[in-house]
Amino acid sequence: MDSKEQTPSVIENGGKPMPTITQIARPFFTNSEISYMHSLTIDESKKLQYNQTKHQIFQLLFQVIKQLKFPLRVLATAMSYYQRYYLFNKFEMPNNGEDFERDPYIVAITSLFLASKNEDCIKKLKDIQNVVNKIRDIDEGKLIMNGSGSSNSTSSSGGGGGGGGSSGNNEPVPLFEVQRKFILSTEFKLLQLIKFDFSNGSNHLSIKTSVDNLLTQFCKQLDINYRMSILAWFISFDIMSTPLCLVIPPHCISLAIIIITLNLKPQEIKLSHHELGEEDDDTRLSEILDSIDSEKDFKCPEVLVNEGIIYILDYYIHQYSHSILNNYLPPIDKQIGKEQIFKFMELKEKFNDLKILNETSCTGTLNRTDDYLLRWDFSISSKGAARFMLSNKRRRFNKELEIHQDA
Repeated sequence: MDSKEQTPSVIENGGKPMPTITQIARPFFTNSEISYMHSLTIDESKKLQYNQTKHQIFQLLFQVIKQLKFPLRVLATAMSYYQRYYLFNKFEMPNNGEDFERDPYIVAITSLFLASKNEDCIKKLKDIQNVVNKIRDIDEGKLIMNGSGSSNSTSSSGGGGGGGGSSGNNEPVPLFEVQRKFILSTEFKLLQLIKFDFSNGSNHLSIKTSVDNLLTQFCKQLDINYRMSILAWFISFDIMSTPLCLVIPPHCISLAIIIITLNLKPQEIKLSHHELGEEDDDTRLSEILDSIDSEKDFKCPEVLVNEGIIYILDYYIHQYSHSILNNYLPPIDKQIGKEQIFKFMELKEKFNDLKILNETSCTGTLNRTDDYLLRWDFSISSKGAARFMLSNKRRRFNKELEIHQDA
């Protein structure tokens, strides 16, 4: 099925047809599709730099949402937008501090700004800019030439008014204003990339749910104790900066995290608070794990939950030393007498036969013929018209759309 197709053209005044493109939102991609798109937008030599920059941006945005008192779901949505942007846009590093056209931090601020509006935590753009620039120690009042984002800077102090001879668009303006211009421009691009779909992969716009909120609900529903609930939350925080949110829906991620948590069941977690008697809960936790029915209880297709389990275990096998979880678990696991990473490797071996997504319809040959996966032409609206529609493919991922009534 074509993702991008030509629709009946509108006739311009000159008599020539005006090109019109209709594109349907695609909230999720397979791992092979993501790998293919990254091969187009991230050079092999820059993949390490991309991951390092993404980690730095995640830490920056986390500090920003704490200062602005945003809920954690804003950070999750912002990281989803940031990663989606670089599926369709070339990742490049700026030549200097004023090359905003290539600056990934401009994309990060834009993602946070759009996420705050989508999650009903609206802040003025200038407030977000102020906090980000303060954390990054950027002089907002510095004067730069009002041309492109890579223009030469002009000193804002001393020198006897070096900018006095500038005129028109070449007059020096505060960095803050140029930064704002590029953020708003990037926001329009980002809106086109998400196809104006603000559901974040949920089944309905009015039922937007984040992984951390769903974890809380699921843990209450399953009567999981405080210690295991916090462990699940740590895992969700680590996974927040990964592209898993672009592969499976949030409720499937949440259930995958809970299943991994109940399989880990560490005897020691460095926490300030504990529930009385929770250390003796191992038998009950095993019973909870055995009783989980992903399809019946949580309307999560088993194959998608399995996809999440394998992805999360792979993440910890390769990134455990850099994870938040590493700060709360002891270096040596008492149950196996080895480093914690071996616990994840044992779980990976245990789950090795799980049925995961079948990607036979997403081969390299097919991906190359899928116009949706190509870099988006942002000038299409100036050439003609771009129309965006919500997708109904969400139904193949979820059965929660079905209304089950008691007989």
